[in-house]
Amino acid sequence: MLSDLRLTLRHLTRARAFTITAILTLAVGIGAATAMFSALRAMVIHPFNYPAAERLVHVWSGDGWSLSPADFFDLHDQSSSFEAFGVYSSQSVNLGAEKAEAISAVTATHGVLRAYGVPAAMGRLLEPADDVKGAPPVAVISHHLWRQNLGGDPDVVGRDFRLNGAQVRIVGVMPEGFEFASPRMGRRDCQIWLPYALEDQKQQRDSHWLGGVARLREGVTVGQADAEIKSIGRRLSELYPDSNTHKHFLVRSLHYEMTKELGSQVWLLFGAVSLLLLVACANVASMLLARGAQRQGEFGVRVALGATRANLLRLALTESMVLAVGGALIGLGLAAGGVEILRTIAPINEARKAAITLDGTVLLFALGATCLASLLAGVPPALAALRTSIASVIRSDARGAVGSRSRHHMLRALIIGQIAVAFVLANGAALFSASYFKLLAANQSLSSDRVLSAQLSLRGERYEENEDRVRFWEQLLARLQSMPGVTSVGLTSKMPLRGGSNTNALVNDEVYDPTQRRLIVERSSITPDYFKTMGLTLVQGRNLEPTDDMTDDKHLGLVVNQAMVRKAWPDKNPIGQIMRANQPSDPWYIGTVVGVVEDVRQWGADAEVQPEMYTTPKGHWGNTVYLNIRSALPAAQLAPLVRADVAQIDSDLALQNVRTLEQLVLDSTESQRVLAGLVNTFTAITLGLVAVGLYGTLSYHFLQRTREIGVRVALGAAQRDILRLVFGQGSRWIGCGVVLGTAGSIALATTLKALLYNMGGIDPLVLLGASLAIALAGGLACWLPARRAARLNPLTALHAN
Repeated sequence: MLSDLRLTLRHLTRARAFTITAILTLAVGIGAATAMFSALRAMVIHPFNYPAAERLVHVWSGDGWSLSPADFFDLHDQSSSFEAFGVYSSQSVNLGAEKAEAISAVTATHGVLRAYGVPAAMGRLLEPADDVKGAPPVAVISHHLWRQNLGGDPDVVGRDFRLNGAQVRIVGVMPEGFEFASPRMGRRDCQIWLPYALEDQKQQRDSHWLGGVARLREGVTVGQADAEIKSIGRRLSELYPDSNTHKHFLVRSLHYEMTKELGSQVWLLFGAVSLLLLVACANVASMLLARGAQRQGEFGVRVALGATRANLLRLALTESMVLAVGGALIGLGLAAGGVEILRTIAPINEARKAAITLDGTVLLFALGATCLASLLAGVPPALAALRTSIASVIRSDARGAVGSRSRHHMLRALIIGQIAVAFVLANGAALFSASYFKLLAANQSLSSDRVLSAQLSLRGERYEENEDRVRFWEQLLARLQSMPGVTSVGLTSKMPLRGGSNTNALVNDEVYDPTQRRLIVERSSITPDYFKTMGLTLVQGRNLEPTDDMTDDKHLGLVVNQAMVRKAWPDKNPIGQIMRANQPSDPWYIGTVVGVVEDVRQWGADAEVQPEMYTTPKGHWGNTVYLNIRSALPAAQLAPLVRADVAQIDSDLALQNVRTLEQLVLDSTESQRVLAGLVNTFTAITLGLVAVGLYGTLSYHFLQRTREIGVRVALGAAQRDILRLVFGQGSRWIGCGVVLGTAGSIALATTLKALLYNMGGIDPLVLLGASLAIALAGGLACWLPARRAARLNPLTALHAN
């Protein structure tokens, strides 16, 4: 074995160009696969490092429905499946004073943090006594907040800090790297956990805003817990038919909730990079096959001297192993860079990004990828070496003659296979790119770099009363409208593309019936200039006015979107139609439609548009409002002015999510953009590898036909005839690869339909684009061998061995 290794190193050292090319090719494949596996492991396979993470579950009152306070108390008191169970609500809070900072927080019952099973690094977690109304205000903070904002004070437990304009005592600090994984938090990292006193709302069954998280008792499965709370739910629907008839409680593993959408995308990327590694191995196998033809005489001599097939096989595999090890060493450096890139672009929170690293498990994967690459690249040339016979030594013209047919067959199969794989990847890349641009076009009405948006939350005792909130918002609105360059200002209770709140509505002649499902309608509270500011077109009727606010007789004016009209009044004039709350008695509103506005998506850039109604909230503003300001000034100049206006009213408040509407659309399409970008990158690398492989294979192929080409030239063949000969050979291989790749592309388009926006399978234009990409790469690969063959001196060719 050592002698084979020394001989291999000597041969590879002499063929430096070949060695460098092969090692770099494998390095790209192994490095990309290793980096992507690191992301796959951190984001999908093993995303959490909680103790017994498989016992963590999320509890819903229906598929994606939040819990009401009554739901929580009922399930908490009647279930036996949970070791710890709590509910929480995410919010933005204002930290500090004068230069306040808006940070993400969670108000939670004491069971929430206990469900994660992670003790505090300092101090304690929230306790039952903290959930009681009137208890002293306390908080558990993140390690990041402790280091970043509180200077890493070792005596921080027991210290007071300013939060929402009041003093709050720190009772605990979570460990470094702790992630509050929650399907309701999105990409936000929670920095503060505050106690949630829900006793006063124990009987509230109709309003749903609480996320439920629990830790299963040891030995209890997710299915058993789900069956138990469904049984409880059936009893509750009998007891409370008005509120619980349509609730179907369910338990899902936290792992499922956190990976159900992102997981398919990451697995897809890992599949794409696996194809890249496969092409890299096939590329090196092609180079080894071509190089093996030049060593056929050497192998023949070895056979004549008594070398066995096992000796030849070991020698051939040793060469691929050395190349693979060299590729792995460089590939690890590339993987480290790839990990940093993935951390930068991945649409996940910081805690999850930190988990994308080259740890022991990832390095073990890299070792496995290296062994696999060694086999995939080494087996074809090894099989060719086994066909060596003594005749190759005896015949003077044996260079490549013995076994040449099988060698050429393998070379053709490898190059056609590479082209087919590249064609499938190119189609996938084109599909994702086309899907992404369609997604941007579908939300183009919102995209503007002249509208600045920001979130502002009023928290603390100062804004507990509705009158105080209304006074603040009216004062701020007047200030914003008087700013220089501002043309309009629109306030809203929720932003498009970012989710929202909804309610059940009765339309036409419908009456309340708890056994019937009613129309679910999104609800947005807006100021009258909101549509103008956002650039939304009123397609029928009139805009909202201050007089449309809810009056003593509970009538209010409504503007609805086109989706609402299609759903509720497809054959009627919507103006003047009545909507009522789906309640048994004393409805909180009776609304009259006064206008219809164009559709915007509520729950994501690629989500289906839901029916929506807009109301004017004068006298009824909530805690969190989104400011939208249209101005002739660039957003970068406007943002400091808005911050100054807010600070002049209340220095304890801080803006959050400050961005243009254009950036809002880009943020909402980030995962699709990253997915399309990475698939395009992998495809471009694969096309480059295929071009190199095709070039090398054609060069070898026509090197074997040097005499034939010399004869053709001597008999009068023109340069264009030789060019046609070379390009014809390359075109046949490309054509075969495209035919095979087309079948794979059709299957891929069908598989990817769920991940693509408005793409109904294979697109002829996409197929054409992928074909052109393959043709371009193939044409470049054919050009150099063709030019060299066309310029061949016939005398030199006829004297070649």
